[in-house]
Amino acid sequence: MISFLSNFIALFLYKNKIIDEERLPVCQYGFEIIISTIVGFLLVLASGIILKAIAEAILFYCLFVGVRFFTGGYHADTHFKCKLTLLICCLSVLIASKYLFNSIILQFAFLFIYLITVFLFSPIEHIYAPLTKEERTRNRKISIIMAITLTILILSGYSYFPKISIVSSLTLLVIAILIIIPKIQERRKILYEKSNRKAS
Repeated sequence: MISFLSNFIALFLYKNKIIDEERLPVCQYGFEIIISTIVGFLLVLASGIILKAIAEAILFYCLFVGVRFFTGGYHADTHFKCKLTLLICCLSVLIASKYLFNSIILQFAFLFIYLITVFLFSPIEHIYAPLTKEERTRNRKISIIMAITLTILILSGYSYFPKISIVSSLTLLVIAILIIIPKIQERRKILYEKSNRKAS
């Protein structure tokens, strides 16, 4: 649906001579990103409205998108799976933040997992958008600095803003899980290839 809409808009602009043929693929991709971003935000916002946690949903979205821009992580192979993953992550964080026992020890554990994951694996490249060596170095530095800064801010703000703190730490835990998933997939692929070579 997202691809169809982006292609439709780009073709409309081309047929009306607003863009030339060379710009067509670029415009299609650009509109695909814009529409995908809007759909993702609307899904998160709708989740916040339904669960009566709009501020928490917006906080989740800002952290999720902002941090993953540099750390990377699991990316679904279709827009539907991508938005489904985002929705599941959002609902998990919002529901858990309502019913999970809010303790500084628990949050420290979540943040520790996030920190270790970023230090070990960040950044995780998107299969269709590989990074240059310079971009990898830059993203790694930024993601580590961001991880340390967020951890300090969340832990120091726990006493004053417990709700913000728990939503933030849960969001970062989800990001850590999405960083680990591709590493597990990569490891399984290597083991599978090794077993196939031995069998042959």
